[in-house]
Amino acid sequence: MKNKTDVLIIGGGIAGVSTLYHLTKMGWTDVMLTEKLELTSGSTWHAAGNLPHFSNSYNVMKLQQYSIALYSRLQEETGQPVDHHMTGAVRLAHTQDRMDEFKRVAAMSDLAGLDLEIIDNQRLEELYPYLDTTGLIGGLWDPADGHIDPTSVTNAMAAGARAAGATIVRNNPVDAIEQQANGRWKVTTAKGVIDAGIIVNAAGFRCNEVAAMVGHQLPVCSMEHQFVVTDNVPELEERDSMLPMLRDPDVSYYLRQEGKGLILGPYEKGGIPWATDGVPAAFGQELLQPSLDRIEDIMCTAMEQVNIIGNAGIKTVVNGPITYTPDGHPLIGPVHGYTNYFVCTGFNFGIVQGGGAGHFMAQWIVDGHPELDLFELDPRRFGDYANHAFSVAKGTEVYANEYQLGFPNEYAMRPAQRGQKKSPIYQRQAEQNAVFGAYFGWERPSWYAPKGTQPVEQHSFRRGNWFEAVAGECLNVKNHVGLLDLTPFTKFSISGDNAHQWLESISPNRIPDHTGGIALAHPLTQEGGIAWEYSITKLADGSYYMMAPAVGELLEEDWLRNRLPEDGSVTLQNITETYGCLVIAGPDARKVLSQLTSADLSNEGFPWFTGQEIDVAGVPLRALRMNFVGELGWELHHPIEHQIELYDALMEAGRAYNICNFGLRAMDSMRLEKGYPMWGHDLTTEFTLLEANMGFFAKFDKGEFEGKPALLAQQEAGVPKKLVTLELHGTDVDAAVGMEPIYCDGKVVGQVTSGGYGFRCEKSLALAYIDSDMLNAELTVQVLGQHYPASRIKGVAYDAKGERLKSNA
Repeated sequence: MKNKTDVLIIGGGIAGVSTLYHLTKMGWTDVMLTEKLELTSGSTWHAAGNLPHFSNSYNVMKLQQYSIALYSRLQEETGQPVDHHMTGAVRLAHTQDRMDEFKRVAAMSDLAGLDLEIIDNQRLEELYPYLDTTGLIGGLWDPADGHIDPTSVTNAMAAGARAAGATIVRNNPVDAIEQQANGRWKVTTAKGVIDAGIIVNAAGFRCNEVAAMVGHQLPVCSMEHQFVVTDNVPELEERDSMLPMLRDPDVSYYLRQEGKGLILGPYEKGGIPWATDGVPAAFGQELLQPSLDRIEDIMCTAMEQVNIIGNAGIKTVVNGPITYTPDGHPLIGPVHGYTNYFVCTGFNFGIVQGGGAGHFMAQWIVDGHPELDLFELDPRRFGDYANHAFSVAKGTEVYANEYQLGFPNEYAMRPAQRGQKKSPIYQRQAEQNAVFGAYFGWERPSWYAPKGTQPVEQHSFRRGNWFEAVAGECLNVKNHVGLLDLTPFTKFSISGDNAHQWLESISPNRIPDHTGGIALAHPLTQEGGIAWEYSITKLADGSYYMMAPAVGELLEEDWLRNRLPEDGSVTLQNITETYGCLVIAGPDARKVLSQLTSADLSNEGFPWFTGQEIDVAGVPLRALRMNFVGELGWELHHPIEHQIELYDALMEAGRAYNICNFGLRAMDSMRLEKGYPMWGHDLTTEFTLLEANMGFFAKFDKGEFEGKPALLAQQEAGVPKKLVTLELHGTDVDAAVGMEPIYCDGKVVGQVTSGGYGFRCEKSLALAYIDSDMLNAELTVQVLGQHYPASRIKGVAYDAKGERLKSNA
């Protein structure tokens, strides 16, 4: 066994082997994989091997698309059989909500270059002649869906990796892991010690055993998943071709042909977590005890819909563990607080995602980030609130909701493990009938339900029960004054002799050099893509106060710490939970604040986009004259222990001015009207600062900064896409989920990144990236199966001159 390698992958399931294979494809051949038992031990070998393109996430769809395309050519490339069957697949819709979901995903597939098709019951019966379509309103057809043998495809990638020079060591469990002073890893295994530059934890349901050796815990649990394999079915014995895959997400099962029999796989509501106290040491390629009574109801319904299921006996019941994360997406990327350490685990659809996961994992290792912005799969999307109990409860909840409709906000409002992090004024918000969602563990008001009604969102792809309430919140901010809690903002203190110079080196924009100055900046990738964003204020003592998106807290901290000078000349502190933030906004904001402070709040005394240390209602705080809604207002950053008294004072002083709370939905509506892009939606690593139409934040006449050469090269060559604001016409639905395609003469020319209704301007709006040569073309946006004319708004939809936010009234 070799004892030194550039990259060591721990775990020989499909994700680990795929990572090894793709590293060799990128030219890294001094790479190695160690497996405790045999390749495919764990969950890979007993997986059903289904290959859907379908996903409510565009990036997950692209990841799965990559896998399927790879598998279709892998046998020819490696000479190893993979047993790939492209049978096509139908999905059934019992409700209009489900059909709305299918229409949205089918439109999204146009962006991906796929061919998903909405079909009626007649076409369902043609494609699946044994299906009883009673109670159905149609379905979705994917001609490129199918299945593959998990063991064969994993071994084919292993053969390809070995042929390129990679090393695979089987029956070699890892016993200890230690990071050395030089950043390399000392990995002790049964067959010797391995010196590795980078390690990848791809250990599947044993990933937390490996994580514990490193010194942390991953948000992963294992669930029992059963599927039934039947004896031969007479009707199938008479067929020359395979049946398509069938999925009924409303009943919650999949059905596919296996030889001349069938596989039926239900996802029951009462899922069983497995090995929550640790995986048995000797467990490998074993199965768990079947428990058919748990899935009996779903099986009976499936037999009523597809009567040939009942024409064959049960040959085998496969009950094996599969991994689940708290949101059902895998963990792919770096681990917070570590260097040279990645994870590629937590797959509940490991076979269809394994090929793409290895591809993007290899890009992350070699290039520093993947070609897609995969923050939704980054393990740093979970904070330390995602402990063992949280992971088990949420994993069980995800399993029960495997086929849940992908409504906006639905996941954030699920009940399990709520209340992990709360602002001190949480109870005040609850008393005002707030409808909360959980984001990065924080309970945040999405909107406020009318008094006398239940604070519950009725989820929909259309305008739901929140619509009128959010309209009221927006109009109150426009006409009077509103209060928004942004306490979950990520907040950093940056100080030291070299702080200003260091911040200049990581920022495309200039960093303020005078007290109270504020700047907005966007750290970039080497290719000019937007890694994240922050605002930064210079304080009187010479230090800096940085604010960044709440959900990106761990990514942002890692990004900063990995770039800190080694000489200690810059100090970084995460002070997120030390400070709260209340935003007061609206034409009466100055009148309310003036009752509580002696500070001069006029334009002359407190100019727009500046900050001051002032007292409000006796609370010393940092007031920043800016906001994300485009009205006169201030962010009030205060010691968290004073939040309740500050909130109460603001509400009391604002009573005469009709002050009301507003939530995230209202903020989102108002920022769309102002054309303010949001990180994670409109701002990602996939688009440059120039494409985001924010080139004015890049000061090319200052010193060097990351991504500058790429921006200059793009500026010279021409910017291929531009972020614009669109108005949709003649619609009573909005592009509110994102990734709706934009067409010109039937050709896709752009994509919506975020959208919704602007209540102040009374327009359906969308922010979208459009091909630069199509900016003035006649466009349509496809929303829930319909094409709506769309016109570009030059400038912004509301208060184009910015007079309201700079008001001196």
